[in-house]
Amino acid sequence: MAAEAAIHVRSKLSLWQSIFRDLSWMAACAAMTIKMGRRQVSAKVKLIWKSTPALIAVDWGTTTCRAALLDADGVVLETLERGTGILAVTDLAFEGTLRSFLTPWRSMHPDTPVILSGMIGSRNGWQEATYVACPAGFDEIVANLAWVDRTTTFERVPIVPGLIDEASGTPDVMRGEETQIIGALGSGSGLCVLPGTHSKWATVENGHITGFRSYMTGEVFAALKDHTILGRLMTPLETPDEVAFLRGVRDGAKPGGPGRLLNRVFATRTLGLFEQLPDASLADYLSGVLIGAEIADNAGQSDITIIGSAALTRRYSTACQAL
Repeated sequence: MAAEAAIHVRSKLSLWQSIFRDLSWMAACAAMTIKMGRRQVSAKVKLIWKSTPALIAVDWGTTTCRAALLDADGVVLETLERGTGILAVTDLAFEGTLRSFLTPWRSMHPDTPVILSGMIGSRNGWQEATYVACPAGFDEIVANLAWVDRTTTFERVPIVPGLIDEASGTPDVMRGEETQIIGALGSGSGLCVLPGTHSKWATVENGHITGFRSYMTGEVFAALKDHTILGRLMTPLETPDEVAFLRGVRDGAKPGGPGRLLNRVFATRTLGLFEQLPDASLADYLSGVLIGAEIADNAGQSDITIIGSAALTRRYSTACQAL
């Protein structure tokens, strides 16, 4: 990564405000309210009264469900989070799970519309929302909202579709990240990085996601640490070892053939065996190797927006600045 690269860090929570402030998003929300059977006047009032909740936005992923209560300007009034991802929902009881999750808000604001994004729109979720092909922007995403019609608690619930990129000849997909990307860049352009279990690197041009690539960095790290011989020497460390992490970043980013990463991953064990790294620092080194390889595969970018939790964005920002 070029030393002069501009790196922007955005928290997931702050994106809800950016998304909702977009005028077209407001218009879509008003149309959504009208489609639900309410009068148009009621929809307008909800968009004008800034102190009144106007939308409940839910990011329902595989392992976690997060929600933000927003006013008409997209200001986050309150948040909820629960470890009830779609995999924890039994017997397809998505409506009951959502009703229970949103009870603190719905009991006070029963008419506030709800919109869902994330893996809840996958074939393992409540209702599958068809993938939209890249390039895709706000209009294309809104035009392909999936609607859950048959509920006893809610009227109509829209689900944001995911995106598919087949430019490489192999399909790549995202669900949930498209909402965060649109919120981060709006109608702008740039490169967005969303670190996590399956990290995403997405190119955006004039508000349209033109392409992206997924990396199983987080999941591979967890699997190697918890289920291979590499984890045998690792011991917990209260404070991350940034020196070991950056050493891993630089080793992982070194030039080499496609199989070289497998060799560098094994160095996690040998560095521990020969006491060149403390056992408590080996996990940080391994994390650095994987993240370094991921960043190196996207080298040459000059303007990067990193979207995610504070811990992950800090780690990726540090790695980018080191390369």
